[in-house]
Amino acid sequence: MLQGGPARNGVYPEGTAPQDFRPWRVRSGRHSSLQSPSVCDGTVYVCSKEGVCYALAALTGTVRWSTAIGERMGFAPPVVSDGVVCVTDAIGRVYALGAEDGQEHWRRRFDGSVQLVADKGVVYGVDSAWLHNRGANPAKLFALNLASGEPLWRTDVFDRAMTHPALADGRIFHTSEFGDIGAYDAATGDRLWRVPCDSRWVDMANSPCVGDGVVYAAVQSTLFAHAAEDGEVLWSRDYGGLIRSSVSVLGDTVYFSTKPHSRRDRPASYAVDAATGEIRWQLANRYGASAIALSGSSGWVVSGRDINYLYAVDLATGTRRWKRYLGPKGGTVPVLWNGIAFLSTHTDRLIAIDARTGQMPSRLLRSRRPGTP
Repeated sequence: MLQGGPARNGVYPEGTAPQDFRPWRVRSGRHSSLQSPSVCDGTVYVCSKEGVCYALAALTGTVRWSTAIGERMGFAPPVVSDGVVCVTDAIGRVYALGAEDGQEHWRRRFDGSVQLVADKGVVYGVDSAWLHNRGANPAKLFALNLASGEPLWRTDVFDRAMTHPALADGRIFHTSEFGDIGAYDAATGDRLWRVPCDSRWVDMANSPCVGDGVVYAAVQSTLFAHAAEDGEVLWSRDYGGLIRSSVSVLGDTVYFSTKPHSRRDRPASYAVDAATGEIRWQLANRYGASAIALSGSSGWVVSGRDINYLYAVDLATGTRRWKRYLGPKGGTVPVLWNGIAFLSTHTDRLIAIDARTGQMPSRLLRSRRPGTP
């Protein structure tokens, strides 16, 4: 799922692409744009904004199935767990599809845009109800049985939440529109702690991530580190540029990118000490960059004026290993599987790239129309 897994720490298993792997790209069709993909057990799952969900073989790009939902999709990429693919549409419905065949198992309607995370037979979500009722109702945190869609619990979170939740060690973490962060018991929905933040807003991409008992969350140009147990602020630091994508954490290092907020800002990708926030290295990105996907000794980030370059970074030094052009409209944050990086361009293509060498696809594969076998 987004940012590698339920903890949203941006880490993917290390791997090497098979020798017979050839980079590929699939086009969804004219006037059909694709959202961020997810990958699980050798299958890539991706949705078009126009309401079609696809499952493709990760090694070849062959379409295994496609299912037409019938509504414009929400912003959240697919969440895959226990043989079920959960997707959301733009009017607050959650759909559960079979990972093997794309058949609909169940659907449920909520009051607003929904962001999901799933693990161990349960799907958790934030229902941003306030978006559709002019703030009359607060956002809601909920849990559903993944197999049946039956509600397990629901909790009003009493603020305007719209980021993706993170799940780790039996707790759900989420941030509000204004940067407040809260922790909830995953079994009951009871609130465990909440730390307010004196901020005007937080970008919806700034989901919290969890690593080694610490929750990291960004508010504007400041990164906060909270103790997962009680919310205590362990440290915070301003990095002089908007942190508008989720942060990643691997071992004792936190990685993130900033974007320009004023002419004085110098946007860059950063590696900082997880215990103190001290900068270990920074790589200048004149126009900003996306979240960093981590695997082994490398990280992958999308950067450029229109966020249109994908490049690999040495995690120890911050030096670029390779850089590839994605097109005039750029691409999404990459996801990784078995040494392959997958991302959608902001036109209508899903691309698979050799993550070690940066080898790009040379030919275009057309996907089948929705509903064909």
